[in-house]
Amino acid sequence: MNDRYISISAGEEFSDKRNFTVDFFGHRIITTVTSTPAVAREWLYGLLRFHRPRRYKLVVGLGVQWRPPYANTAATLQLCIGTRCLIFQLLHADFAPRILERVLADPTITFVGVWNQNDARLLQSSQHQLQVAKLLDLRSIAAASRGLSTTSSMEALADGVLGYPGVHKPNWVGTSDWNAYRLSDAQVQYACVDAFVSFSLGKELEAWNWN
Repeated sequence: MNDRYISISAGEEFSDKRNFTVDFFGHRIITTVTSTPAVAREWLYGLLRFHRPRRYKLVVGLGVQWRPPYANTAATLQLCIGTRCLIFQLLHADFAPRILERVLADPTITFVGVWNQNDARLLQSSQHQLQVAKLLDLRSIAAASRGLSTTSSMEALADGVLGYPGVHKPNWVGTSDWNAYRLSDAQVQYACVDAFVSFSLGKELEAWNWN
């Protein structure tokens, strides 16, 4: 990460969720971490109500984390719309709220990420068997619209498309224990930045126009 422009601070903590603020190059991303379906449901309903007018151009940053080397199912799902991020701990959730299933399966919503070719499979193989209707890898869009390499990293895309330098994703965090019930601040920041950068790239590249 770019420690000069990216930081995290803990907010209020409750029995069913923890709140954080991730500062990313001046953007304050309000982040909710939970394994409680009701909290995830409330987050999704609130954001969808706010973004309803943009429904057919709605882009959502999506990321999945797992515990290496067991890359066969998702431990967490992170979603970002605007400056709101949800980290839903699938592994510890009793069930997935119906609204989450409907949102992921809605073909009018464009979910985006980088190097995310395994995310749909990981969600499908999770205990909740989630299916994503439209999940795009932004590398191909950046290559077609901006002439960037199809093998670009998220760091390269964040710099080349958005002008955010040094957005490095530390390998030690990416390969840490995402099965943990209490995620570390470093894990929360990692997941949040992943989803926020994906959202920002998808919005900038108008990903809703691509299939």
